[in-house]
Amino acid sequence: SRLLTGRKYLLYVATGILLFLFCGNVTAQVNAQAKYSGSNKSEINKTADLGQVTVTTWADGKKAAFSLSFDDGYMSQYTYAWPILKQFGFHGTFYLIGDAIADSVQIYKYGYWWQFRELAAEGNDIGDHTMTHPDLATLPVGDDTTPNTITYELVHSKQVIEDKMPGVKLLTMAYPLGSYNPDVISVASQYYEAARAVGGYVGSASPYGNDWYALLAGNIVFDQTRSAADDQDKLNSYLNTIQNQTIPNGNWSIFLAHEVAPFADILSGKVTDYYPVSTEWLTSLCQWLKEKSDSNDLWVETVVNVMKYTKERENFSYTPISSSDTKIDFIPADNLDNSIYNYPLTVDIVVPSGWTEVSITQGNNTYTAQSYSSNGINYVRANVVPDEGTVTLTPSYVSVYVLSGTVNYNNSLNSPLPNVMLVLKSQTDSLTTVTDSSGNYSFSNLVPGNYTLSASKPDGWKGVNSTDALAAAKYFVGKETLDSLQINAADVNDDGKVNSTDALMIAQRYLHFIFDFIKPDWVFDIPVSISIVNGNVIQNIKGMATGDINKSYSP
Repeated sequence: SRLLTGRKYLLYVATGILLFLFCGNVTAQVNAQAKYSGSNKSEINKTADLGQVTVTTWADGKKAAFSLSFDDGYMSQYTYAWPILKQFGFHGTFYLIGDAIADSVQIYKYGYWWQFRELAAEGNDIGDHTMTHPDLATLPVGDDTTPNTITYELVHSKQVIEDKMPGVKLLTMAYPLGSYNPDVISVASQYYEAARAVGGYVGSASPYGNDWYALLAGNIVFDQTRSAADDQDKLNSYLNTIQNQTIPNGNWSIFLAHEVAPFADILSGKVTDYYPVSTEWLTSLCQWLKEKSDSNDLWVETVVNVMKYTKERENFSYTPISSSDTKIDFIPADNLDNSIYNYPLTVDIVVPSGWTEVSITQGNNTYTAQSYSSNGINYVRANVVPDEGTVTLTPSYVSVYVLSGTVNYNNSLNSPLPNVMLVLKSQTDSLTTVTDSSGNYSFSNLVPGNYTLSASKPDGWKGVNSTDALAAAKYFVGKETLDSLQINAADVNDDGKVNSTDALMIAQRYLHFIFDFIKPDWVFDIPVSISIVNGNVIQNIKGMATGDINKSYSP
């Protein structure tokens, strides 16, 4: 004969004891964990159009888009242009020359950094107009260390402007003189999301590819000898172009100006750079734009925000979660960089005909909107941000509630259990959340009804030892008392009872002869169903590592 190893000896001894106990007729019954059977998907989708989401071409459903842009960073843009825009509730895009803006001593007619920091703080957009305003199409590509190259001009101006304006991130640029070529586009596309050129009053509603680096903009070419009559003619002609081409075709027009000054200063010759726009002319333009904005014809917004909206619109998708007479959920998304593309999209959502006032929630933002009917279909219009979480719609007559609680370990310390996955299901919904470091969880925007809650934990299983095997054996012969969750944890082979087989498997796993139980590694005392009637519900939960009958595990 040969000596038995220590581990094998322990296993044989444990097996002998358990086989002896197994000869008895005592059995212990445990309640198996409830399992949700799932809902009938064909029933959920029986009204395919309910919950359908469509993005409007432009924000708030307006027919066309319009942006006001100003080049070079003249001080007059701060002293004259911005007060006019502000009067009508508009914002502009200001393209700055990195080498021209000053801290305290003015350079030529350009403004100060503090002025453009103030403009940015008030919601205006700041863009890049290169470091020294060269004709980029005449320069070599170069690199960021070689002056008089395309790369140097773009990289250094971006660095200077962003350093001087903390919190501002330059996303678009404007080509000096409107001049560019394929090399300029190639470099610009490495550092910017879009670039503005010149050459047209009406741009595309859906730029694609390199079109984003050749956005059209139009500056007004006034007569060399200025007159009130010529200025008015130029205004009428420009407005006619927007009215007859931009608006009916749903396009995007970008206005371009440089210096802005009172008409008297222009007539006197004090202001002459790049066909200066008079304050009177700009006021008349903004007055007309305000009328068109109020009549839903034009969406007046900065270049960067129109760009964001357009790219998000073109890349929009959504995942339906549920659609019923009391609740609609969906997840909006796009495939863009969320740190840049976070502008709200205006969407129309098909809702039941009985919904007149609708509550809309995304994240911490909740508001109400009136539904409207078109071609016999009931819609509600909402603003949603892609990749910012689930959008929930309920009729105003239906209240929504919160189910929350804490998941703790079934021990004397009531230790919190983090990273527990909880799944809440109804006939139409399946929602998931994970407990935080304190074991807390929460489900929001729940309509009244019956729900089932399940839990799982994919990590951190431990706690089984020889004492647990003995406890299972003692419970089997009536020598040990266990609570209901301990009984569930003891039934490691998941056959609905605790007996010598469970004790043997616990001993085997403790000695590393097996590495898994038939039952999952974690069990929870979750109720079969949870009813939400007319208020929030708090449901605390306890969990245990399967097999840890003596509660020795400490998470």
